[in-house]
Amino acid sequence: MNKQDYRKAALARRDAIPEIDRERYSKMIIDKLLESKELNDADSVLVYCSYLSEVDTHTLIERLLYKGKRVYCPKVTDPKNGIMEFYEVRGMKDLTEGYHGIPEPVTTDRYVTGEAMHTDTLMILPGVAFDRDCNRIGYRGGFYDRYIPRIPGAYLIALAFEEQISEDVFPMESHDIKPHAIYTQARIIGHEC
Repeated sequence: MNKQDYRKAALARRDAIPEIDRERYSKMIIDKLLESKELNDADSVLVYCSYLSEVDTHTLIERLLYKGKRVYCPKVTDPKNGIMEFYEVRGMKDLTEGYHGIPEPVTTDRYVTGEAMHTDTLMILPGVAFDRDCNRIGYRGGFYDRYIPRIPGAYLIALAFEEQISEDVFPMESHDIKPHAIYTQARIIGHEC
């Protein structure tokens, strides 16, 4: 199988999870993440805004803000070239429908450059498919693969449903960046990936 085959199969499995189960699994994943050392040690958290059948991050964003974390969400600034930037959000009111209907920050005045991030930064990644070696297949835009090199000290955690994890190891390319860990409703994969 190639990347596109893995992507298509994982999306079909994720979309087939009943909504009530997705909500329950999302809560389990978020609760596990909120207990993690990596999250509790981080001052700044870069987190994707969930869309469609992804692990729901809206509650996560609210809980991070309540914990006093600085929260940054992505905004696509150049879709043709797969470029996004992260902007600080201080509440869900700071988000509106953006690129492809994905929630994005409204404001662009609290912009942060990747170079300004400290080593105590955590990035929460989306993804379509993952394997047991922490390889990640995204949506084909390359947005995260382009952005992550700008924050070399950040710890990377992907959120996924168990249904998105493949026991096969994916064919990857040199520019593909994998997370340090993947949190699912059933387990944490990584820390040694």
